[in-house]
Amino acid sequence: MSHDCEKTLEGFPDLLFGEAEGGARVALLEEVARCERCAREYRTLAETLQVFDHAAAATLPAEDFWPGYGERLRMRIEQEIRPDFWGQGAGVGGEYRLTFVEDEGLVRRLLREVTAVARDAELSWPEFRRDPFGFAARSFTAYGRAAARFFSQRDVALATLTSFVAISILVVSVAALERYRASHGLASTNPYENLEVVSYVENEVPRDQPKPEGEAAGTNQGKGGGSKQKYEAAHGGGGGGRREELDASRGKLPAAQLEVPPIVTPNPHPPAVTQPHLPTPVTIQMDPLLAKNDPRPIPYGDPRASATVPSSGTGRGGGIGDGTGGGVGSGDGTGYGPGSGYNTGGGTPKEGGGGTGGGPGGERKDYGRNFKPNEVSVRAVIISKPEPGFTEEARTQNVTGTVRLRAVLSASGEVTGISVVKGLPAGLTEKAITAARQIKFRPATKDGHTVSQYVTLEYNFNIY
Repeated sequence: MSHDCEKTLEGFPDLLFGEAEGGARVALLEEVARCERCAREYRTLAETLQVFDHAAAATLPAEDFWPGYGERLRMRIEQEIRPDFWGQGAGVGGEYRLTFVEDEGLVRRLLREVTAVARDAELSWPEFRRDPFGFAARSFTAYGRAAARFFSQRDVALATLTSFVAISILVVSVAALERYRASHGLASTNPYENLEVVSYVENEVPRDQPKPEGEAAGTNQGKGGGSKQKYEAAHGGGGGGRREELDASRGKLPAAQLEVPPIVTPNPHPPAVTQPHLPTPVTIQMDPLLAKNDPRPIPYGDPRASATVPSSGTGRGGGIGDGTGGGVGSGDGTGYGPGSGYNTGGGTPKEGGGGTGGGPGGERKDYGRNFKPNEVSVRAVIISKPEPGFTEEARTQNVTGTVRLRAVLSASGEVTGISVVKGLPAGLTEKAITAARQIKFRPATKDGHTVSQYVTLEYNFNIY
């Protein structure tokens, strides 16, 4: 005789809720016992409702189990299940689920809980705008209560306490282990503490030569200070110019030598005589190890200048730059760069040692020198510039034109170093110089230091 599982399963409610009685119940039980699948489904459903007799779990329920079973089941359901459990109001209905916890991520559950707390406490943006302090107080109270409810749950409290105890045990164990190692001599010791002094080294141990004080000087690439054997910083400098209107141009340095001052000073303009009978080399008085050899067929100039139009600069004494002396740069001497005398590096002349020197930043910063406008951080600002006025002689002779002066707006607030680039007769040049000394200005700054700056002044004389 074939067995219909689907029909048997349809009779489970009659068995579980006591609807079937007498012979019908016996027939259903026998039908369930004949099929292993039906018996398994019946036990599972009965265990889920927590009404199955576990003493008879291995077999089908005995006959004396079923009298009054339906009433007992209804009473158990009323005790264990709330009226709104199924979402259908009072009574049992809707879809039955074996797993009541939704498969939801931790972040989503946390967000849902926080949103629910905010909704219950009326924490909304309009409420915040209406009463910020009340909003803050309600937020603190609502979330505090939510946290208290969360940690008051038995599982959460046990998990928190267990974590705290585990961490405490770990810390105490590590401290006890370290203490045990120290007390039993297991701690790390100095491997050289038992060494004995046998003898002292009588010969002096050679040491590395110290680096020269300050930055390396010159235009070459290296860290030394010059030709001398012992490490020493090089000092000195030079400058020049031929009172030209334009600033000194960029170019290469001439050959460097320390022994004698230059006989022929550098000039960016091509020489008038291309093949002289007694050629004399163009030199500057500087340590050869501090000057980069530049074989390119380009004009002489200042390697650190920015102007491209060939010019010896506004200085004097020959050479190139805005200084004096026949060298190159802003100093006063036959060497290179700020400083005096000869050589390079700034300050008074001194020969250095330790090898090739120079490279980026070769010149030490000297805030006491005069700077070009493009070398300062903030340029000098002229506050007032008095007009010079006409002389009676210039008015009679109808002299007009422009007087151009080069001056220094010094860090002390005075106009110094006035030189004439272009003058006019009939006393107008003197009038311009007198007016230039009366200029009021705010000095230039470089790296936060007040410095002196070169400036070109022009005065126009016209008769209307």
